[in-house]
Amino acid sequence: MRMIVLGDISGIQSYLFDVAEAGGGQARRLRARSFLIQLVAETAALRTLLALGWPADDAHFVLSGAGKFVLQGPDAPGAADRLAAVRRSLNDWLLREARGELRLALSSAAGAESPAEAYRAAQRELQVFKARPWALLTEDGGEWVPGRLMLPPLDTPCSLCGHARAEEDEPHPDTGMPRRVCRWCAANLRLGRILPQARWLVVEQAAEGADFELFGLGVTVATEDRISVGPNTMAVANLREPDQRPTWCPADRFLKRRLMAHVPSTDGRPTWFVDIAARARGDHLLGVLKADADSLGSAMDALLGGSTDLQPLAAFSRELDEFFAGALKEEIESGRDPRWRWIYTIFAGGDDLIMVGPWDVMLDFASCLRELFQAQFGDRGLTISAGLALIKPKRPIKGAVAEADHLLEQAKTRPALAEALSKDQLACFGQVWKWDKHEPLLRIARQLVGWCEDGDVERGWLHTLLGLAVARHPSVFLDRAGVLAPPPDLLATARLAYHVARNYRPKTAARDWAERLVERFDNPRIEEVRYLPAIVRYALTATRSRDEEE
Repeated sequence: MRMIVLGDISGIQSYLFDVAEAGGGQARRLRARSFLIQLVAETAALRTLLALGWPADDAHFVLSGAGKFVLQGPDAPGAADRLAAVRRSLNDWLLREARGELRLALSSAAGAESPAEAYRAAQRELQVFKARPWALLTEDGGEWVPGRLMLPPLDTPCSLCGHARAEEDEPHPDTGMPRRVCRWCAANLRLGRILPQARWLVVEQAAEGADFELFGLGVTVATEDRISVGPNTMAVANLREPDQRPTWCPADRFLKRRLMAHVPSTDGRPTWFVDIAARARGDHLLGVLKADADSLGSAMDALLGGSTDLQPLAAFSRELDEFFAGALKEEIESGRDPRWRWIYTIFAGGDDLIMVGPWDVMLDFASCLRELFQAQFGDRGLTISAGLALIKPKRPIKGAVAEADHLLEQAKTRPALAEALSKDQLACFGQVWKWDKHEPLLRIARQLVGWCEDGDVERGWLHTLLGLAVARHPSVFLDRAGVLAPPPDLLATARLAYHVARNYRPKTAARDWAERLVERFDNPRIEEVRYLPAIVRYALTATRSRDEEE
């Protein structure tokens, strides 16, 4: 009889972006935190395999990605008790070391008619575990144990995260003065420094002599050409060429995982966000892109529908992970568009991503992302949606990620037109549009920028265009608070006609465009009219001078 085990670590995004430091400090620490969180999921899965007595080969370690994993193996007597014990142990570790910000839900099912049925049963149990209060219940679901949430006193809090006790000194990146930080923030900095040279990830059953400990396992990031694989070595991952197993590593110890994301570097160090933003056109802003595949639940249910095992699901999940963590990294590093090299991949794997780069570059890369996704998955009816938020590089990125997350939700749930379907969209600049409208809108926006730079259009006129567009069709904007849009201003078209006749020089391309706009200004179904606010906001951002920025 086979047993299916599902694991899901929640709280990842909140934990990942809980970095108080701005500028270069964010870039260094985010790289390490993103890598570390992936290791938390991998080592939790390995620790579970160890507790159940299952090897860490492909037959038992079915898949892992985006904080989730699937395991399968024989359902031996006592397996359920061992799983309950390891669930308690793993969450005790997370409570102690991550202060409860990360939590592991671990479920299982056995005895079903097929592995597919067992998977569905385990999914139902997983949702029950995820809905429980954090570690307040005993394993048998009986008495409340509030004392489990008693954390040790902070004494002097970490000057960075503010959540853990400060135990180590490190120099401030700007002043050089020492500051007290917790051991995890200090470890993140050390890890961030070594990652650009790292070649191997090694997980051992014992933590002695390792770089750091996760769930009682020892984890080492090695830079040597070759490492020693002993009887206590559980897993080895190739960080530079994830698919290539070295001859000195046994096949049953090799983890084929894409753990290293692309990070722009200068002299071997992550490029500061300030320097990345300086490569943007006009205003020096970062664009935070968050994207994920649409309606994956339905796609996975269809895969399991006629299957007798989990192989179709495993193959599909690996293909998705290879796209987000592999194909996109290859595209960025290929040199086909040199601007891509300035994209900082905070997270990419499973079925989603979070990337940061110069705001205008990220708008163009979003189009490339959708094109690549469509080429690989479009014939299976899959689509992708995204949200893009803009932020000044010296501000904490956590708020911009939350905004990008909100925009992604709008792209998935709010149709671009009333009768259109939601999803398969991008949300940015206060509006949402279908991907097939993306490049045409950017072309118009770049045309406006060119006219401003050539002197055919004054930048102040863009503010007039934006104000009139919003007044004439206020309902085209994303509404965060659920407040009804004000009534349209029916005189806005007449004011636009007067503005164009008075200011735009006759017999120029800009005047011809503006006159056509006046003729169609009352019809929001015309793309150029409906998305004029986003078009103008792009042009305003691209033509903002450094003095204006300050």
